[in-house]
Amino acid sequence: MKGYDAVIGRAVSRGRIPFVVAGAHGEAILKAAIQSREEGIMEPILIGDIRAIHQISENHHLNLESIQIIDETDDHAIANQAAALLRNGEANALMKGNIPTPVLLKAVLDGQYQLKTGRFLSHIALMEIPAYHKMLIITDGGVIIRPDLVQKTDILRNAIDVIQRLGTEPVKIAILSATEKVNPDIPETIDAEQLVRMGENGEFGPAIVEGPMAMDMAFSEQAARIKHTKSRVAGDPDILLVPDVSCGNILAKGLVHLARAKISGVVVGAKVPIALISRAEKQESWRLSVALTNVLAR
Repeated sequence: MKGYDAVIGRAVSRGRIPFVVAGAHGEAILKAAIQSREEGIMEPILIGDIRAIHQISENHHLNLESIQIIDETDDHAIANQAAALLRNGEANALMKGNIPTPVLLKAVLDGQYQLKTGRFLSHIALMEIPAYHKMLIITDGGVIIRPDLVQKTDILRNAIDVIQRLGTEPVKIAILSATEKVNPDIPETIDAEQLVRMGENGEFGPAIVEGPMAMDMAFSEQAARIKHTKSRVAGDPDILLVPDVSCGNILAKGLVHLARAKISGVVVGAKVPIALISRAEKQESWRLSVALTNVLAR
């Protein structure tokens, strides 16, 4: 896919997917949920402070008619009620609202709700960047702080699943570092070497995995030639695997604020996808996150 028009079109074609909105008493969250409902891509169940929800609705002329609202103000109770609704099959997707991310993910990982799959959860930032010719995934900039090799394996598998659902195959993956040389003093280069070997052994399916790779080579075939490196990924990656959460977060937000990129966020690895992005993001980014989550929901 080259841009979000295609993602939204795919979501519209799938119809309204039932979402639980955990912490719906946030302006951008509620507005995005109602807009997505009107566009035909989600049917929200709102959990949150009902007075605040109605006040936001009144202030912005939002139509709450026939929408289920569960009144709750405690963050932990909101998260647990959301997880229970998902366990009971009353919704197929989750939207993180005005509650802390750790509180919500703790409920998702609580064994009583049966939402775990055996994989680590990881965050996907799907970017539409004006200067790039197709959509790009940056991962993980939101969940796993300093992933080890086992966690990076799941992060990659999660990202591959997402990009394949969007219609991309074979998938081209750049494992980012500051250098193309394997250096014992730069741990992510050692992990990159192992992940490339796993890719060559077919452990990631029809994916082309290359790294360690500096950012310039990831996006420039000329840089690869100058560095005397043969690459099938240089200039054309679908997925960037970053060394840690700080790198991913800085890179994605930098592209939004300096390169006018569009962004959506989703946490994957559980039985249901979770629309989740920075609380500072605008309504449009939340709307795009809902569209992506719709496409990934079963």
